[in-house]
Amino acid sequence: MRSWCLSLILWSAQACAITQISLSADSISSDLFQLDKADAVLDLRSKQQVKINASRLQLGDATLDKPNISLDISQRPTLLITSDQLQMPAYQVRHPRIFLDYRHQNRLPVLSLDAEVKAVHDEVWGKFHLDCLVPAQAASETWRCADGLYSDSRSHIPFDLLVTPSWKSLADTAEMAKGVELDLSLKQAKFSDAAGLHAAEKLSGKIHLSAHQQAGGWRWQGVVDWQQGELFWQPFYFADGNKRFEIRGFYKQPYLDIEQATLSLPGVGTLHSQSRVNLVSKAFETLKVDASDVDFNGVYQAFIQPLIPNSAFGHLQVSGKADWSFEAQGLQPLKFHLNIADASVEDQSGKFGFSHFNADIPWDYDQPKQISMGYQSGHILKVPLGRTQWQAEVNRYSITSPSLKLPILDGALDFQDISAAWINQSMVWHVKMAMQPISMAQFSQALDWPVMRGQISGAVPLITYANHELRMTGDMQFRLFNGMVGMSDLDIADPLGAVPKLHANFTMRDIDLGEITRTFNFGSISGKLEGDIKHLQLQNWKPVYMDAIIQTADGPFEKKISQRAVENITALGGEGTAAALQRTFLRFFKEFGYEKIGLRCELRGDICKMGGVEAIPDGFVIVKGKGAPSVNVNGYTQYVSWKDVLARMQRVTDSNSKIIID
Repeated sequence: MRSWCLSLILWSAQACAITQISLSADSISSDLFQLDKADAVLDLRSKQQVKINASRLQLGDATLDKPNISLDISQRPTLLITSDQLQMPAYQVRHPRIFLDYRHQNRLPVLSLDAEVKAVHDEVWGKFHLDCLVPAQAASETWRCADGLYSDSRSHIPFDLLVTPSWKSLADTAEMAKGVELDLSLKQAKFSDAAGLHAAEKLSGKIHLSAHQQAGGWRWQGVVDWQQGELFWQPFYFADGNKRFEIRGFYKQPYLDIEQATLSLPGVGTLHSQSRVNLVSKAFETLKVDASDVDFNGVYQAFIQPLIPNSAFGHLQVSGKADWSFEAQGLQPLKFHLNIADASVEDQSGKFGFSHFNADIPWDYDQPKQISMGYQSGHILKVPLGRTQWQAEVNRYSITSPSLKLPILDGALDFQDISAAWINQSMVWHVKMAMQPISMAQFSQALDWPVMRGQISGAVPLITYANHELRMTGDMQFRLFNGMVGMSDLDIADPLGAVPKLHANFTMRDIDLGEITRTFNFGSISGKLEGDIKHLQLQNWKPVYMDAIIQTADGPFEKKISQRAVENITALGGEGTAAALQRTFLRFFKEFGYEKIGLRCELRGDICKMGGVEAIPDGFVIVKGKGAPSVNVNGYTQYVSWKDVLARMQRVTDSNSKIIID
């Protein structure tokens, strides 16, 4: 009947010389689309071409404004839909082109999609292409889409896609929800954003996703099988693929809620997470992660290190097992709990390390928490540490503790009134410190110094750290070689950084020369030693500036120097230094009298301007003799490399020097 009517219309049109027929409709709809205010024009001269203009074409959540539709109604028809723009949540689409082709006899019809696409808040437009085979039952059978590609100046994402319409009963109701099953395959994909906060390289894997409409959004679940490639999502980085994500959640524009995700990461363990992602801003609004009995090193590298890359704990080698949980809002931490069992921690630059380390570290933005940690052994620089336990209270971004005893060699550091806080992206703290006597022999050996005798002890009224700078308030005094060594004005900039800088002043009073010369295998000198090192500056723990003077003290005590000590002082003075005896035959005496012994060094960079107890033409006096027998030692090389000075000290302590007597 319909064919007869159409034939009658066409015959009538020809008989009346009509060249086209126009039809209008307020709305044309099906399960796949809705066309509003459509005007169709049939060109009777070709009899196979229909042109349709409309105000809007709705395809799911996508809307084409003022689409132009060309329909070929031959035996094997085609359909072409174009528009200036397509409205789609979170994306801008321009020049969309939809082409449906029934001309192929030996296969299913092909639906091709092409457009220029960008995210709403992005500036880069990309090209999108996808070819899909249209099944005979389009509303219920699988659509097989191949050769998909999205590309722009920063991205190249090839993919294949299987789309299967489905229905699912909602929980506790008899209602059926319309949905879809998606199987997406990525092949060597790469992408990045303008800010450099998100990127991937050689990303390959498969995603299975099942989604059904519910409450104005989509209830979904799926599995991500990441086979290979690298992914960076500020601040986290994952590489090497071979990871599996099982996820479920709810999507309602613009939010993607991941209600439960199970992440299997080689070298780490299994982690569980929940999060909310704003797809417009591409940012985590909430994030929760927890894991039990996972590899501490894997957790550190994947999740802890990225959050603290520039801190003192940003470059560690760790081992052991850990339980870990983390909760954040907009990557602003809210809760954190780390429990570490029998781990080792070693700073890669050798600044510190701990073995058999155990810790229970809870943290909550809103509530104070008690933390505890300890280790069986450790080190700071090369100084070994003994067994230590510590408890403290952490309150938001501050931590306090009444005391901490840190065993060092055969003594200890006692810290009191410990207080620290994280302010303006920087750590601030203060502490009082007392030092229980530590063997100088063990301490000097640990630092590869010449072996010293005696003990080191003292106290510091207050040490503060702020703006990456450590300061000492008051003087610290050490009992050493039966005398006193004082340190004042200590200031260390960036002490745990790549290039720490130290400033301090030192004083020495009543040092027993007999003790110190025996310690350094220097020969014998009786008397007392005093000295000042002013404006000492170290860069990366190496001296670059100081005004130093070390000399014997005045007083009513015996002043004798052995020939061995004369030899070593002469060697310490270096080339151009000479020891002159009062009379040649007195060279056979084992010890001599002296009035004054002293050396000066004005260090600037690597050059030390040398001096002694007094100046002489073209030189300076290091040892000024007195009485009989006596000896004078003079130096004539005024400018010396600091490296040479250190080398001379090493040779002297190794007893490799020989006297040169004029």
